[in-house]
Amino acid sequence: MRIVVIGCGAAGWAAAAAARKTNREAKITVIEQGKHPVYERGGIPYVIQGEIPSFESLVNFSSEYFDFMKIEMLTETKATDIDPSEKWVKVSTRSGKERQIEYDALILATGSKPFIIPAPGYNLPEVYGVRTIDDGKRILDACRSAKAAVVIGARLVGLEMAVALNQRGLDVTVIELLPQILDAILDRELAEEVQKTLEGMGIRFVLEAGISEILGKDHVKAALAGSTKIDADMVVMAAGVRGRIELAQQIGAEFGTTRLIKVDERMETSVKEVYAAGDCIECVSAITMKPTASQLGTNAVRQGKVAGTNAAGGSAMRPPILGASVTKLLETEISSIGLTEAYARKNGIDCVSASAVVPMRPICYPDRFNARVKLSARKADGRIIGAQFISRKEAAPRIDTISVAMLKGVTADDLVLFDHAYSPPVADSTDPLAVVAEVLSKKFTGLSRA
Repeated sequence: MRIVVIGCGAAGWAAAAAARKTNREAKITVIEQGKHPVYERGGIPYVIQGEIPSFESLVNFSSEYFDFMKIEMLTETKATDIDPSEKWVKVSTRSGKERQIEYDALILATGSKPFIIPAPGYNLPEVYGVRTIDDGKRILDACRSAKAAVVIGARLVGLEMAVALNQRGLDVTVIELLPQILDAILDRELAEEVQKTLEGMGIRFVLEAGISEILGKDHVKAALAGSTKIDADMVVMAAGVRGRIELAQQIGAEFGTTRLIKVDERMETSVKEVYAAGDCIECVSAITMKPTASQLGTNAVRQGKVAGTNAAGGSAMRPPILGASVTKLLETEISSIGLTEAYARKNGIDCVSASAVVPMRPICYPDRFNARVKLSARKADGRIIGAQFISRKEAAPRIDTISVAMLKGVTADDLVLFDHAYSPPVADSTDPLAVVAEVLSKKFTGLSRA
């Protein structure tokens, strides 16, 4: 059996590995346009910040790994054409050499590319996207001479880059079209807490203003956000990504309402024996059951495993999407899952929420710190539909706990009494999630009495 994977990011790597585990005899070929196979894209801002030592340390696997797995890895090779009826992929190497590779099953893991807003001046040399190791290297090189930077976009990558550039000594301003930062993962009151923390570091924000122009004849001199002029030597575009869907369009694959590739429960596209996974596909929300775009590396890995297993003759089903995310901005960790109140309303869901600042250690322990926790539950049945967490540390495992709870349909009442571990150096005797769940549960009691 011949399996071809196009793209070796998180989804492509996971697909190839799952295909090999499913079928020991299959011939597996992975086509990757870049220099490196799978690496930790999320680490790019932290290399620039200086927290991770080098870009090379982001690369997960050496060529020996793929040799050991008996996977043919073709880097710096671009898939230029696909014939789904004859089942072949045409590729072109960096040197221009062309080759035709036949397949029995094809997996599109083509990923995404940074969205570069086409404002006047967007093509000046000091305007950067944030997606690849090469992007990171260019930005780090620019930091050595730049004095001021503008970051466009105030979601996870935008804020991570703002902090990284700030720690490099640059004067940093963040431009955001929406009225708050982190709109997809935090409700406004929690977002304002994070913004105040970042402002305390010297990072400035211009909200409710998109980039209207990047000024400079040959080099970046300033940026215009609406009518606000901001002096800058460099501009970093962190306004999201767009799925690479060109090959899927070429073969006539069906697309969903998100304009991403539509797949079934087995990750198969509308074109027979062609699967897809990762940033290029449309997902389905486990809460609303509506189509959504969830371009996170964790989802890409899970989807890649399903696509690779099925492409190799196994049986696996597409996982639900809850959108768990986490980031660290110096000493502040932020995590979130499910729907914010605002997004619940957009989806026509009435919800009840509770928020509190809760200690993460008992009063006796010297290293005591607090966390801001918010839980939201569907008004109709009390099931948890969203959680937000801000703390100095341990934000990710708390959200992971809520992830399992949400998949099992847990209510606020259930969460009050869940069994958790206790020891003063590690955890308080009453878990922060249980504390906020109890507040939320009482709100539902008041509703039932009314």
